[in-house]
Amino acid sequence: MRIYSDKLQASVNKKLESVYWLAGDETLLIQEGLDGIRKACRAQHFEAWDLFFVDSRFQWQDFLASANSMSLFSERKIIEVRFESARIEDEARKILADYCQSPNSDNILILVSPRLEASALNTKWFKAIESHALFVQVWPVDADKLPAWIDQRMRKHGLQADREAVQLLSDRVEGNLLAADQEIEKLRILTGATAQQPININSDTVIKLVADSARYSVFSLIDAALLGDAKRTLKILNGLKAEGTEALNVLGMTTREIRILINILRRTQGGQPLASAMQQEGVRRLHEAPVKKAIANIQLDTLESLLVDAREIDATVKGLAKGDPWNKLSSLLLNLGGTHLCIET
Repeated sequence: MRIYSDKLQASVNKKLESVYWLAGDETLLIQEGLDGIRKACRAQHFEAWDLFFVDSRFQWQDFLASANSMSLFSERKIIEVRFESARIEDEARKILADYCQSPNSDNILILVSPRLEASALNTKWFKAIESHALFVQVWPVDADKLPAWIDQRMRKHGLQADREAVQLLSDRVEGNLLAADQEIEKLRILTGATAQQPININSDTVIKLVADSARYSVFSLIDAALLGDAKRTLKILNGLKAEGTEALNVLGMTTREIRILINILRRTQGGQPLASAMQQEGVRRLHEAPVKKAIANIQLDTLESLLVDAREIDATVKGLAKGDPWNKLSSLLLNLGGTHLCIET
């Protein structure tokens, strides 16, 4: 059976399927779909959870061992298999098709992959799996539907926004649902809105609250730096300086981010999948995309060198070294994003 992601929650609430396959490139919607399935599974006492990341080194015997194992405590289990690529190898096709023919009643199997090409959806192997599974197609939200999506999501969080406020957010995120969700979460926290106690906001409120939140602006600053957006990085950094934010606060969060990136790179170089490494390093869901881009574009020795630069900036802030700490912070952040330059201090 095949449905779109906006119908998934209703389906899960009605009945749990033995096999789910979520396919798409919209990270936020994939994650929320997974959260909904997992919540329903827990409500029906699926307590154990095995997670597999399928890459070139993956051994399908590990999946089979998990799928066929019997728990000593008779635990019902979620088995989650995440594909790195939309290209499914022959071995995987056969094993999954065989499993779906006669799934273990104590398991819920969840497959997650990038968007599959239309040609793959018409193949014999895919149809063999789909006939025993719920296949969930996760599509991006069209630009003309994004304001309505934002409005609905804001209302869910107790934010009743006028048309101008909704359009402002829509223009600001430019179709990035992760960014939209992050902005809405900021507004919810800053206004204190809840579903039980909704708050009315307009475009002026949106501009004021987002601009006045130095803590969240630092998050945005680091995201911009990791994404390599030099113009936005400098704009946010200059704004923080003008608002009176302490340079040491910005440095502390930037240094923490560099250390996290170093740990993630060391994990992946040791053979750990990136998604697993990010999870173990506590990367929040809305921060995954910038981290992934940074990891793809930076080397371990560069990050270690940036830590040395951060120590020098710390000394400058504390008056133990000469120079302008804000200029040095500019250089640090731009280098973190791959813009290799050194600003005069």
